Amino acid sequence: MDSYKFPRQKSLYDNFPFTRDLLLSMLETAYSVNPPFTGYLKFTGDDCIHFLLFFNGTPYAASRFADSKPVAYTIQELGRYLAKYADGFMSVSLCETDPVLMKSLLLFLQEEPAVKAPPSLLDFENILRQIGEVGAHAMIALCCDKKTNFFFFKDGKGTLAYYADLAFKRPEGMTIDEEMLLYAFQPGADVQAYIFRDMNTHMAEDSSQLDKDSLYRLLTVGYLQDRRKADREKSPMPDKNPEGRPEIEPEKSSKPLVVEFEEPVKTPPLKPKLPSVVLSVESGPLQGERFTVTLPCTIGRKDCDLVLDDRLVSRRHAKLKIVEHKLVIEDLASTNGTKVNDKTVTTKQLIPKDLISIGSTKLRVSRT
Repeated sequence: MDSYKFPRQKSLYDNFPFTRDLLLSMLETAYSVNPPFTGYLKFTGDDCIHFLLFFNGTPYAASRFADSKPVAYTIQELGRYLAKYADGFMSVSLCETDPVLMKSLLLFLQEEPAVKAPPSLLDFENILRQIGEVGAHAMIALCCDKKTNFFFFKDGKGTLAYYADLAFKRPEGMTIDEEMLLYAFQPGADVQAYIFRDMNTHMAEDSSQLDKDSLYRLLTVGYLQDRRKADREKSPMPDKNPEGRPEIEPEKSSKPLVVEFEEPVKTPPLKPKLPSVVLSVESGPLQGERFTVTLPCTIGRKDCDLVLDDRLVSRRHAKLKIVEHKLVIEDLASTNGTKVNDKTVTTKQLIPKDLISIGSTKLRVSRT
């Protein structure tokens, strides 16, 4: 049934028959491990794979892969699918990954590649030379016999390879570039290459409202239901009947807010939680400090939301804000400039782990 293969590192649960109790155990694992869980839940059935991807303990995005095509969709769409088809035969896995493999998987499942073609039609040596000259990050996926392998390039150099094709014998003494070319041009193999130059991935818009309890409900019932404070003080999970299935509470006359897809929500939405981001100070006068800031946020030496006691920082130095659901930093015409990952920027989209340099202060970005 699981005909498509993707690289994986540590399987916490491996292709177990889907049950709601098992799903609850997996979510408890994903939300409780230390360090925070990065990896994915994988649901497999009918020659189609559904992914729920986590980054640093938070649901990040959902995607499905079928007929050799990835499709990104919302986490609520995944919940609706699972609630409808979970009674059929389906297996589920929980796999832990490192951040680079997670990034590679997200790129492959979410983004359009810059190039997609068989290696025989590509000038691979020129492509690798361009990646090296630019000195940027890149990812190349090579697919053969429904097995997808990832090759990651950092600052223009091949650094990591992740194989789903475990039958391929990795040669010793080769660079990642040479190893990738050897795999791409195997005699008689039908290989497809996907080249990604844009490293931006996208967090699902509905992920911020999902704690463990609401995610469990979504994946088993198919929708989210807002609960009053009194409801939240009760047991977080629905009571179970003798068959082990969660009982669905009947709709009350107060008409709680229900987020569904078939019809628009008719009741006024709850006031959304303001977006925030965590900045960890890695160097400078405030080294070791950790700030959770609400967006938009100005950063500077005086009269700002985040004040840095650093003489090289301008009075109003930079601003963090959300633009089209993406975190962006903007330099506010500062004297000494703003850098992201050691490159001077005017405006720049940020992702977790990016390093912001303002004066002598370095701030590492992460989500709350």
